[in-house]
Amino acid sequence: MMPSATSILASESAITFSYQYGSPQPYILNTNLLSITGECIASSTKLNDMEKQKQSMRAVIATLFCCIFWNTACVNPLNDELQEGSVPISFTTKIGKASTKVSNTAFDKGDEVGLFATLTSSGIEHNPYINNLRLVCGGGSLLTPEKLVFYPEGDFSLDFISYYPYRSEGKTEDSALLPVAVEKDQSDTLKHSQSDFLIARKNKVQSSSKAVELEYDHKLVKIKITLTPGQDERVEDMLKANPRITATGFKTQATYNLKEDVFSELSHPADIITFGKWSIQEERLTGKEFIILPQSVSESEQAFVMEWNGKLYDCSFPTMELESGTEYVINISSIQANDPIFQGIISKINDWKPGAAENTDNQKKYTAVHLAALSFTKSNVYRVYNSGKPVAEICKEYLRSEELTSRAIVAYPVQENEDTDLSNGIVLHLLDKEEAINGGKISWDLNTNSFSYQPGSSAPISQFYINAQKEIVLEEPEDAINVNVTSHRLRDLRDGTLEEYPMVKIGIQYWMRTELHATAYQTGKKLSQQTELGEGAGYFKPEGYDIYFYNGEALLNGKLNPIGWRIPSEEDWNHLKEYNQGSTASLKAGEWQVLSEGEVSPVNNLTMFSAYPIGVWFNGAHSSVYKLTGFWTWDELNQTIPEQTVYFVGEEDDFVLSHTMVTGKNYYKALSIRCIKE
Repeated sequence: MMPSATSILASESAITFSYQYGSPQPYILNTNLLSITGECIASSTKLNDMEKQKQSMRAVIATLFCCIFWNTACVNPLNDELQEGSVPISFTTKIGKASTKVSNTAFDKGDEVGLFATLTSSGIEHNPYINNLRLVCGGGSLLTPEKLVFYPEGDFSLDFISYYPYRSEGKTEDSALLPVAVEKDQSDTLKHSQSDFLIARKNKVQSSSKAVELEYDHKLVKIKITLTPGQDERVEDMLKANPRITATGFKTQATYNLKEDVFSELSHPADIITFGKWSIQEERLTGKEFIILPQSVSESEQAFVMEWNGKLYDCSFPTMELESGTEYVINISSIQANDPIFQGIISKINDWKPGAAENTDNQKKYTAVHLAALSFTKSNVYRVYNSGKPVAEICKEYLRSEELTSRAIVAYPVQENEDTDLSNGIVLHLLDKEEAINGGKISWDLNTNSFSYQPGSSAPISQFYINAQKEIVLEEPEDAINVNVTSHRLRDLRDGTLEEYPMVKIGIQYWMRTELHATAYQTGKKLSQQTELGEGAGYFKPEGYDIYFYNGEALLNGKLNPIGWRIPSEEDWNHLKEYNQGSTASLKAGEWQVLSEGEVSPVNNLTMFSAYPIGVWFNGAHSSVYKLTGFWTWDELNQTIPEQTVYFVGEEDDFVLSHTMVTGKNYYKALSIRCIKE
């Protein structure tokens, strides 16, 4: 266990109906098809030469012939020729201001869409080039992908299919089927919005400087409800009664075929609570609506139930086919009556209104990975991509053992599941060694957080390559593949905002290299900014500083950690301590001062953990700046905060433990958060 220094840190009626089928005519809304445009700008070599096109076609025909001749399963014959391009695909939207994409023409901040892309010659039912990539709408109508994807090189074209809302399960591996469902309780704005289902398609798109335009179509059905008061009824009285409408018997789950553009396997009939608030327009109530799947409906199976002044009334739904992408209005004309049955007139109106959007980006390409081009300023970890998938990882890290201690640049292969293979690394450059022992193999033991190194016999290695087998090689091979290299950062998408954090590898652990800056939980629920401790969950931000502190109540009330990362446990901190042999010198950065007495302990930041003395929040103010920094610890087993957590103090070259609650109080302190990769 770590030593305690608590003393150092202690300061802190009768009812009748009449039905109207003639004039006035049913209330009709004039809305149109929703479209959202996404543009993916690519800048790569344009094939303006007809001879190049002919050569490419001959290559494709030859490949297809070989597949037929060999009588093998050739699912995607172009994959063998596919080379990584240099253009990462990014997405932006330019859409008019609107509250939701269901009732208007825009994605909202925080909305998530899924994206598939296949080679034009290969169907969606096969292995996609881009497989269910998640994109999140952020500030300024930006669609941000959760990871980088790239256009293929050459004249290969892509067919894009995008859908909303995003589902992590995506389609099945061996079909073009996507599960679709609407929410049963759509009274909530978010659930109503997420009940919508949009599809965008764009075919035969090649990497070029022209924008790729994605136009989204509604695939479900919207039902809007209006209530017209009958004889002797006042619309104002109806509004005051606030009738509650529930749709019954409508199927809520189905399968959508991305290739055939059809729904099938409709199931799970349920009651659906409608969305919206009543308002008076043209002497009737309007404002209630719900989203359902396209389906056959009949008077015997589907209906509305209305609760009006404490009594329930039924309204049968006309027998008809509800068409995809269409909005209908049911106008119920009624007065209160003893008969618990009322009827309505339904009308079909135009498709939902369209909108617009666009995308752009640009980047460079090469086959050799040049270490001199890597600054490691944005992150201590880079990833090397081919065909949109990571194949290698480059880390600037601190190697520490009895046999070898040095900062180093190390390359590791990345496996198919995108996990880094820490057992087969190659040390490219030992930054603190002059001996020609670079180029050796490093292998990490995940149980002991230690490594073994088989020394190489090379001077520092300046570049490396990836061969066709996706192996890291130090000499240029004949089958070297095109790659893209980008800094690998923690991409924290929440509340429609992207925050990127640099990461650093220390031993087998991957840590955030800076403190957490979140102002919302994983769910998007906002945290309140506070100035005083003991007044509920919140965050604290000193004016003029890009620093965020969180009280313990904030940790207890929701998940603050980014997805895929966690707030470190006591065991995590102990692994970090053991790797650094108990010293905090290699973890500290910047100028430190003494908190109470003694001399400032050593600071060298060899691990590049970069713990600066940013202080804490105490007594309504930013406190102990330059003297200490405190980090939260989380007990995952008991889902609580332990009694003590970790502090770095100016005069201590050790992990100091102190209480998590303010001394003599029943509330928590406000400290920083550094997360560790799960």
